[in-house]
Amino acid sequence: MRHLKALFLSTLLILAAVSPAVVAQDAVTEDIPDRNALADGKLSPDEIKRYAGLAAKHIQELTAAAREEVGSELKESGVVIPAAWMMMNDGEIKRVRLGESGEKAAATMKVLMFRAALKSLARHGKILATAIVYAGTVEGDTDTRVLAIEHEHRLGLSGLQVVPYRFDQGDLSFGEPDTQKKPYELFYDGRGAESEDQVEGKT
Repeated sequence: MRHLKALFLSTLLILAAVSPAVVAQDAVTEDIPDRNALADGKLSPDEIKRYAGLAAKHIQELTAAAREEVGSELKESGVVIPAAWMMMNDGEIKRVRLGESGEKAAATMKVLMFRAALKSLARHGKILATAIVYAGTVEGDTDTRVLAIEHEHRLGLSGLQVVPYRFDQGDLSFGEPDTQKKPYELFYDGRGAESEDQVEGKT
């Protein structure tokens, strides 16, 4: 337990000095309230309608950046190494870097460390959205390789994007992503993905 605590603290320290992965093409153009029903996860129908499009746009940008960067690394290594990205409040997208001990951790532990670090930032209002990428499997089909991209947005969007991929004579190609609902874990507690229906098909 003491070792896990040290790893987590190391992650938080590194987050303070994360390097940009890519800057979102369009800055956040709408004012997003800092503290109101959005902040505690209780969205009214009117709020869902108003902000669903903006949340979906941010998630599109975030997951596209994640797929592109993971794809480049996948071409070189042939394996999916867990990674994470976050969208800052000004719309800039940054990759999350673990400390030296975190980089040496097992894949499952890395995902847990990313979740813990991003949850801390999310609960303190430091970020708008998150994306965590790791290798996944398709139930009943062990031959299909997929990227699993967990994503959440402060404006009420949470999902799991499953992206199949394959190598054909050394060339990497991605299949059509399939987005599934998932419970909120980082921004809010005790919520399902009920607002996902409002943006289904947009990510």
